[in-house]
Amino acid sequence: MRLSGSRVGTLRGTLARDGFRLIKTLGQGRFGTAYLVSRDTAHYVLKVFYPNDVKRRKEKLALESKYLKKIDHPAIPQLIQVLDRDGFYGLVMEQMPGQSLENLLEWDHAFNKTEITAIMEQLIAVQDYLSGLQISHRDIKTDNILWTGEQLSLIDFGSARNVPRFHSRFDPDFWGSGDVFLRLASNCEEMTTEPKSFCISQLALTKEERNVIERLLYIENPYRDFQTLKKDFKRAWIKKG
Repeated sequence: MRLSGSRVGTLRGTLARDGFRLIKTLGQGRFGTAYLVSRDTAHYVLKVFYPNDVKRRKEKLALESKYLKKIDHPAIPQLIQVLDRDGFYGLVMEQMPGQSLENLLEWDHAFNKTEITAIMEQLIAVQDYLSGLQISHRDIKTDNILWTGEQLSLIDFGSARNVPRFHSRFDPDFWGSGDVFLRLASNCEEMTTEPKSFCISQLALTKEERNVIERLLYIENPYRDFQTLKKDFKRAWIKKG
């Protein structure tokens, strides 16, 4: 559902009132369209929600800005401004560096084990920070993780909710992290001889490494807190020099 020409024109005018300039469309998701915008010399990401969704569920859509306002972490985009006028509702956010892991996989980027370890270590650390704020991202996947080759960013908090609601048998953040690992490992020659294989039993892992991933994927005793996961991951995966 793209904006019509007249709607885009109105959006440009709305943005201009706050000094922003619309540069290009970045992509579309379930709830809206993302644009690249600029103000002065800085670039930002603008997420505009679909009008029908705003009419039906604006209160829930507004939760994303609520959580972003609480967060102060270099791996998570800062909320710059909430746009709520002229028939538009959206969020202007910091533009984070890197490409999505999903794009890198589609481009057949060959992840090595060191790189995957760094990605997982940073992802776990970000989620540990969020758990301290009682925020559950709930949509951990390769599309929502950006990677520069050294630095990770976690984006799209549209599904985020308070942690207490998910103190149950299944936690989507742990499972999502395990799924991200499998997607990356399937493109790592060091860990699998079966290209695109998602079967953990075929991965070349130590017993300790495998146990951490199996617990993330609910194959074995699942994790209940990120502090324990962070400690276990460091012991099993971060090799001492």
